Amino acid sequence: MRQAGRYLPEYREVRSRMSFEELCADADSACEVTMQPIRRYDMDAAILFTDLLTPVVPMGLGLHYDPGPILDRKIESMDDVRALEPFDPEVGLKPMLDTVRKVRAQLADDKALLGFVGAPFTMACYLIEGRGSKAWDNTRRMMFAEPALFDALLDRITTCLEPLVKALSAAGCDGVQVFDSWAGVLSADDYARRAAPGTQRLLRTAREADAIAINFVNGAAQHVETLAGLESDVTAVDLRLPMRKVREKLPSSMALQGNMDPALLFADEATLRSEVRRICEEAGREGHIFNLGHGITPKVDPQALAVVVDEVRKH
Repeated sequence: MRQAGRYLPEYREVRSRMSFEELCADADSACEVTMQPIRRYDMDAAILFTDLLTPVVPMGLGLHYDPGPILDRKIESMDDVRALEPFDPEVGLKPMLDTVRKVRAQLADDKALLGFVGAPFTMACYLIEGRGSKAWDNTRRMMFAEPALFDALLDRITTCLEPLVKALSAAGCDGVQVFDSWAGVLSADDYARRAAPGTQRLLRTAREADAIAINFVNGAAQHVETLAGLESDVTAVDLRLPMRKVREKLPSSMALQGNMDPALLFADEATLRSEVRRICEEAGREGHIFNLGHGITPKVDPQALAVVVDEVRKH
């Protein structure tokens, strides 16, 4: 969950010299910020520094950040869907894959590298709205008012992202996470029928490419039954769900990832250690990747992460 970021002074130093877009496009710099948390905390895995929306550029859509993502045009018709271009990741996203190769070369053999792609539903949200939103009203309107268009868009996005999942694995990612930031706005039935099939395809693609398939749906309390049936090796859990209850509903073969509230990083050390122990105990000793249940915030003291890492390693 965003290992590199504004809470790290070494990251802020890099960002003082380049924009977010420039950082994502520069393999040496993206490798540097990917490695920074590994050097500081000796994490077990590095998380590739990139952005969910980076693939929309080779798909044929302009993108800039101000400070959030803004697309130069929206998807409003079937012609717009057909115009989305499948692409060769080694050409269209060469800086991203070069970053993977550079990080993999620097990582110790016992450290994993995790890449990620946006889930088709979350990608569709941005393509339909053109920018971020809280309610995603236009996306939900299209889903019900123009179901054929909506389903065609999700299918097209999935087709464009499948080669990227394969390329991330081939370049050196040990796992690929399918990141669904916004499916929490969907009912359980709508997620199962409309959004989950595209996610399933990407998870299956990751496994077929010999990568660990990780599925994360933010705000997923109503979707747990569907998540249990998807082909993921790991289900990532957001901060809202008790790990014990999720463990009870998922197959024993499926590992869990999560799920500490990042706001706990502002608590005193005793409270922080107690919460880490609780999460580890609820998740179980086997098949658990300790992680935050959402992205880390900029004002966190880096020392708080050192406390978390130390306490996790005791369990």
